[in-house]
Amino acid sequence: MLIKRVWIEPESILGFDPKTDSADVLVEMEDNKLWQAHFVTLAHLQQEMQLSLDVAREHNQSLAPTPFLALETPHVIVEMLTADIIEDVIDNLMALGVFESVFAEFEAEARDTDIVGT
Repeated sequence: MLIKRVWIEPESILGFDPKTDSADVLVEMEDNKLWQAHFVTLAHLQQEMQLSLDVAREHNQSLAPTPFLALETPHVIVEMLTADIIEDVIDNLMALGVFESVFAEFEAEARDTDIVGT
């Protein structure tokens, strides 16, 4: 399986910080299948945990003030969100034969509506 294209879309375009933010990554293979994963930094995960703690404190009668994260989509944790690092990680996952266990296949219905014009 060979990579045809990689799209990296930072979550917050304005003021994006490759040390503290996250990015959605979409990989197109030469068989035209699309794969997706969410890349984050440790600092981003810590910010998200702090946010969950802040929300819990605001609702102290119904939520225990505990920082936590429940990750539903595949996440890859990196030191920095740069194109070089993300592409190297993808190459390493391919070389190790674990790409498909880390990335999720992009659903066909979403593909038709989300990537029009790319």
